[in-house]
Amino acid sequence: MFKPGRKTVTYAIVAVLFLFLALFIRNCSKSDEKEYVFDKVTQGAVKKTIAVTGELDVVDPVVILSKINGIILKTYTDFNQTVSKGQLLLKIDSIAIDQRIERISGQLESAGLEVLSAKADLEGKQNLFKDNLISKRAMEQAEMNYKVVQNKYTQIKLDYEQAKSERGFTSVYSPINGIVINIYRNKDDPISVNAPLFLLAENLKKMLLTISVDESDIGFVKTGQQVIFTVSAFPEKRFTGKIEQVRINPVKSGSLVSYKCIVIGDNDDLLLKPGMTATATVVIDEKENVMRVLNQALMVTPEDGEIPDSSNSMVWVKSGIVGKPYKGIKVETGLSGDLYTEIISGLTDKDEVLIRVKDK
Repeated sequence: MFKPGRKTVTYAIVAVLFLFLALFIRNCSKSDEKEYVFDKVTQGAVKKTIAVTGELDVVDPVVILSKINGIILKTYTDFNQTVSKGQLLLKIDSIAIDQRIERISGQLESAGLEVLSAKADLEGKQNLFKDNLISKRAMEQAEMNYKVVQNKYTQIKLDYEQAKSERGFTSVYSPINGIVINIYRNKDDPISVNAPLFLLAENLKKMLLTISVDESDIGFVKTGQQVIFTVSAFPEKRFTGKIEQVRINPVKSGSLVSYKCIVIGDNDDLLLKPGMTATATVVIDEKENVMRVLNQALMVTPEDGEIPDSSNSMVWVKSGIVGKPYKGIKVETGLSGDLYTEIISGLTDKDEVLIRVKDK
């Protein structure tokens, strides 16, 4: 029987070692071609938002309108001034109204004398009719004449009262305690009935933000949701508010359809101003203190890794094995947010998951 010599055994051992070394180098060279980036499983918030834009305005603005025609005589306030309820804001020239009142006053006095005369005539003819000294027709004519002059007097009196009330409208007072946002007319400007004079705001510590939500997102938006927004004047500052109203009236622009939502935002520092454009995010869902992974962990697939089942969620966990740095694990997910996805089961907070594969 052939017995291998010591040299033969040595050569065989060396050959096997070379084979294992070649396989090891091959596996290492393959893994060295790629760089696998992992990220830790963390505990924290998962937030889902939608991005919108909008415009700021004052809450419950008050527009003061002119109630008469005329010429502005003087303005007693200015932009940004705080005014009190009942404070005089503007005076309108009352010369034309004063002349009208004087003219109607004369007509009213004459009409009053006509009423007295017609009444005396009627009473006299009523007495004559009782004594059969005049006909019934003559008495009825006196009654009719009295009613005519009495109606004339009533109409002139109404005109007189109307003119007097219009003279009261020549002084414009503030209906609220507030701030002057806009002044539409200045001294010597002609005005007409219902012409705007002032825009007042009762409070600037709350601002109204009207946002436009695309039709594809409107189903997620509800009253009470938090809105976080910024303005270009203060890009580093975040302002907050809540949705007060979701309007069902569509706004169409070409083929695009959007819906207006009303947000009441905080402005305690009085930094926000009417007319500013805001870039906002609506928080449509949020969970605090949950296990989470970056969204990329559920989208990345290693080049030579297992292809995940579309009906399940799979992540690739760091294995620590040389030549095979990851292993696939199926997980149960919850809320999918903007940056993170909630993990309900399948991972621990000690795991690291693959988020990116790149060439070295």
